[in-house]
Amino acid sequence: MNRVEHKILVFFIFLFSFFSFYNYAFSQNVYKYPDYTVSREDCDKILSAMNYPNPNYKSDEPVKVYVDLLIEKIFEINGKEMEFEAFYSMWYDWNESRLGDTLKNLGLYNDKGKRTYLCSYNPLELWNQANRLFYPTIEFYNKKSKTNVNLGGDADWVDIYSDGNVGTRLRDSARFSANFDFRRFPFDNQILSFELWSEFPSTLVEILPEPISMPIYKETKYFFLDQTIQIPGWNISEVDYYQYPYVDNDGLPYQGLYVDIMIERQSAYYLFKIILPIIFILAISWSVFWVRGSQLEAKVNVTIVCLLSLIAYNFIIDEDLPKLSYLTFLDCFILVSYFYTGIATMLCVYSFVRKLKSGKDLSIVDKYAQTVGPGSYFAILFFLYVYFYNLEGVMAFIKGPTFQ
Repeated sequence: MNRVEHKILVFFIFLFSFFSFYNYAFSQNVYKYPDYTVSREDCDKILSAMNYPNPNYKSDEPVKVYVDLLIEKIFEINGKEMEFEAFYSMWYDWNESRLGDTLKNLGLYNDKGKRTYLCSYNPLELWNQANRLFYPTIEFYNKKSKTNVNLGGDADWVDIYSDGNVGTRLRDSARFSANFDFRRFPFDNQILSFELWSEFPSTLVEILPEPISMPIYKETKYFFLDQTIQIPGWNISEVDYYQYPYVDNDGLPYQGLYVDIMIERQSAYYLFKIILPIIFILAISWSVFWVRGSQLEAKVNVTIVCLLSLIAYNFIIDEDLPKLSYLTFLDCFILVSYFYTGIATMLCVYSFVRKLKSGKDLSIVDKYAQTVGPGSYFAILFFLYVYFYNLEGVMAFIKGPTFQ
């Protein structure tokens, strides 16, 4: 699919989603400006009348908060620190029925057609000074920097609409912790997860994906402003989001919204600069079995130099990964290469001893090593690749069947 076809697809997806959900008008961008003048005095009156620091505990339904999370850029994925940095915009809005009653009393309520924008407030006016309006306290659970609650939490501003809806927006960058699995490194796939939770149980606050924008983000993999997210060294394979229910130790149910970006590593660097050079070094090491058996010193020198070269490659890999309790595919590949280079050195010595006994320049050890060595090496590499490629199935087989 070329760029033009991609744009057309995005446009029709947007139109379909917009008209499917228009009657609900949940999106922050689906509103109109009032036909009348809303003065600053009117906004001050609304602010003075609002006094809803707590949720409506008597309500039979939880407050439904709709979240629109736009990931604009991902600057860095740090495997060693198990974190990534992202630049994002997040809108979330909810309907506060008590605010609707206030607007009715002031003659500003209107829920016909598109909702009408009324006023914008600094979060400090609502939540830091007098805690006038209920705040659902939705935060990134895996954000490594602390949310500054004293500055209004995760919001740049707060909008009030004529139907009693409240909308916020936050545009920020932050570092997020991640749970990376490097077993298949450097042919691994990872998940960049954004975990949104409310401090209130789901009986009071329910977090929902915004039904217009979020499906488009999922379908287009965050195709935004004529480009997709560029992540150095990675490709985006999929975008997904889902609700996650959880019962805490206090016995109350909680519910979060997870937005996952599935990425796959661009492995060309490791293939051409690490794996293929190591195979080439190993080929040089095993080439000694075509050298006459009497030249022991020259054969051993070649294998030792090759072994030292392999050790140097190990330091390059350590810069990209943390200290892991398990072996990655590349670890196993290098260990096997170590082993075969060391075996080549020992076989050279053994071949020299056999040469002294038989008087032949090329012993039977050299002849077998010329074919069995490379053949067994690549057979082990193939087995390792199959094992790590089917890692989930292998682990499930080792654990055995589970019974409900």
